[in-house]
Amino acid sequence: MLDRPVGGQDILRGQLKHVLDLVERENVEVRVLPTGIGYHEALIGPFTVLDFAKAQSVAYVELVNGAVYVQDQDQVNGYNRTVDRLREVALSPQESAEVIHSRLPT
Repeated sequence: MLDRPVGGQDILRGQLKHVLDLVERENVEVRVLPTGIGYHEALIGPFTVLDFAKAQSVAYVELVNGAVYVQDQDQVNGYNRTVDRLREVALSPQESAEVIHSRLPT
C-alpha cells in the first residue's frame, strides 16, 4: 500500500490516516515490512492467525477465489513462525508510524 498507491491521492491520504489512527489503539500493532528485504514467506499471499482464549488457534488464508481456515495445529504453528520471522525484519511500531506519516500526500 505504501509503495503502490491505488485510487488517487485523496483515497491514499484517507487510508494512511486511518492506519495512523489504528496505531494509537492498545490492541493494534502496525509494522511496516520494507520492500528492500526482498523475498519473504508472506509474499505467497495474505493470512491471519486467529488466537482464542478457549479454543485452538486457526490460520485464515486468503486465496484468489475465497479463503480457507487452517485448523491443523502443526500448520498453524508454521504460520506463527512466519509471523515471528516477519517481525524480526519489520520496522518497529514507532518507525512504522513514522514511515506511514512520511508517505501522507500533502
